[in-house]
Amino acid sequence: MILYHGTDIDSALDILNNGLDATKLTVLQRGRPPQLGVGWYAACDAEVAWFFASLAPGNVGRGYTVIEIDIPDEALNQLGTAGEAIKSRIANVPFAAEQYCFRIGAFVVLNAQAIFRPLRGEELSHG
Repeated sequence: MILYHGTDIDSALDILNNGLDATKLTVLQRGRPPQLGVGWYAACDAEVAWFFASLAPGNVGRGYTVIEIDIPDEALNQLGTAGEAIKSRIANVPFAAEQYCFRIGAFVVLNAQAIFRPLRGEELSHG
């Protein structure tokens, strides 16, 4: 399964070089929890990820980008069964789209089994 995560350039580089970090995510989302609570969100569609990248807190004057996450279907299914990956419709946006919310407990599996890479075949950054 290919999913997409939109974020600022610095955060994208950190994910690509170091993987997902629960401590950094918790600090970033403190006081402003997203739709399904604390978690790492990935869109099912690249264009949706670009939309959210443009809203990323760290992008002001620094630009934003989208990274691809290639997750083995078996790993995604196991995370879903364990309640660590929740697929839902995105609320409060002017378009229909779906996303996954990965709970912090999913990070070990994602860092071990998913492949994080810059979005292929598209402009790599905006802003």
